[in-house]
Amino acid sequence: MFAVNEYVIYGNNGVCQVKDICTPPGVEGDRKYYLLNPVYLKGTTIYTPVDNIKVIMRSILSREESERLISRIPSIHTAWISNDKAREASCKQAISTCDSMEWIKVIKAMLQRKKEQHGLGKKLRQSDERLLSSASEHLHGELAVALNIPIEEVETYIESRIGLFEQEVAASDSCALN
Repeated sequence: MFAVNEYVIYGNNGVCQVKDICTPPGVEGDRKYYLLNPVYLKGTTIYTPVDNIKVIMRSILSREESERLISRIPSIHTAWISNDKAREASCKQAISTCDSMEWIKVIKAMLQRKKEQHGLGKKLRQSDERLLSSASEHLHGELAVALNIPIEEVETYIESRIGLFEQEVAASDSCALN
């Protein structure tokens, strides 16, 4: 069970804060509900049963888990699915898992494709842009709360951390060669 004030990922709503555990007004019986406030959907309130198994709900990553995840980004492998419909279905399914690693795989695949297309003077397909945006919003929202930084700074933070990790690896590799 989640605690009041805890941050959770709640399905496609992204990061939410548990504001209360209660029985909503007008609901009969003793069934308890989480009262959730989505962090990035201001003015929105969600009631969901505590025992709900239909919508994925999990704790957000800790700061340490977030740092470990970011450090793994360069080594996460992706594969491009050539068939547009199959790719879209696969990415939508990956995003719906509410798994940070799956979001990163979608983002990396789309960014790699975007770079390739840019080199050819083309743009990423609109449906792929939407998938990239969705996965990025979910990942950046979670990391912003976990790392206690503004969501607008997450991408820059990731890039700087990856740069530091790559420098550390290069330094340790050169020490091993000496």
